[in-house]
Amino acid sequence: MRIKGLPVAGRWRADMILACLVVLFAGRPVWAELPEGVPVEGKTFRARLTTVDENWQLTFDADQAQRVMPAADLVCWGTCVEAVRGPLLVVGDGGLLVANVVKADRKSLTADSVLFGCVQLPLELLAGVVFQLPTERLRRDLLEHRVAYATGKSDCVILSNGDEVTGSIESISEQVICIVASVGRIEIATDRACAVVFNPILVRRGNKQGPGAWVGLADGGRLIARQLTLDNKKLSITIGDNTQLTTAARELIFLQPLGDRVRYLSDLKAAGYRHVPYLDLRWPYQTDRNVTGGRLRSGGRLYLKGVGVHSAARLTYRLTEPYRRFQAEAGIDDSTAGRGSVRFRVYVDGQQKATSEVVRGSARPVSLSVELAGAKRLDLIVDYADRADVLDHADWLHARLVR
Repeated sequence: MRIKGLPVAGRWRADMILACLVVLFAGRPVWAELPEGVPVEGKTFRARLTTVDENWQLTFDADQAQRVMPAADLVCWGTCVEAVRGPLLVVGDGGLLVANVVKADRKSLTADSVLFGCVQLPLELLAGVVFQLPTERLRRDLLEHRVAYATGKSDCVILSNGDEVTGSIESISEQVICIVASVGRIEIATDRACAVVFNPILVRRGNKQGPGAWVGLADGGRLIARQLTLDNKKLSITIGDNTQLTTAARELIFLQPLGDRVRYLSDLKAAGYRHVPYLDLRWPYQTDRNVTGGRLRSGGRLYLKGVGVHSAARLTYRLTEPYRRFQAEAGIDDSTAGRGSVRFRVYVDGQQKATSEVVRGSARPVSLSVELAGAKRLDLIVDYADRADVLDHADWLHARLVR
């Protein structure tokens, strides 16, 4: 193709630009990398997840080369994204479903989801609803966590100004929340509500361990699927006992199986924890959260499983079952805005088996892996590095024991 009206040199440059554009758009764009898969054993790979059958058998397609594996052999695939808008239906097991509430009574809630259409969910499946997402990330995380893991014996409406109304919710519509409080029946405009917490003692929490999988969706929703099927057109997810949601296959962008082969440290109770503050401020460790209580984020990615600590710290686990290997990605949490610096160490039965270089807030997480054959004790240590313990929000991401 020639572009008329330009000098020879200009036409040559234009022709070269056009040629590059043809090459670029003829195939897959260079920035559209295939999603990354992390197997329990072996190297990471990049591939599309094309099918999941009723027996949790996964089929991946990478440039016409297929890879078939049971879900138990996969740590995770893809990248979990976050919702940019609400409302969010908070499932009792910690899952999130992006949907607008149409109506609710004492037994069920009807919602309209862009992905799943009109869905009706039993109320006992839900911990609550977040109507307004705070713009600040930590506040959002803490609100979602508060709704998901609330305690008490009544429903609660959290208002936008911070006030709370407790009682028994009669109904919810798109405009009004009706709640019977100690002073009588109250009607609250839905747009004044920040969140609703359903009576925690009536919520069916479910099991966060296998069989099943965390499923990440393109709209930022994430659910624990008890059953999952995927083909080239349709994705079907079963949550709770038998509530089925169906959407287009392309909406699945993340998968993290919850099988018996991998045991996450965040699902175990630590045998010991010691934090040595540089000055006086002490930090408890957090499971599936960073040390501030927010979600685990490092290197620009969200992680659903892991342990958050602050330097200097030692976490100890007793290995009461035989395990083959300990694996983790270790990094500084993104809550530090690129600051903080630590060194990660792994000890097995009192012997140092792995140590990282200094990991700083601007760096991607590093991978650590050690053998555990015959081991009885595992110690995870985070040491100071630069500038003492300033903003040393350290994350043991996807920290796991492999059977």
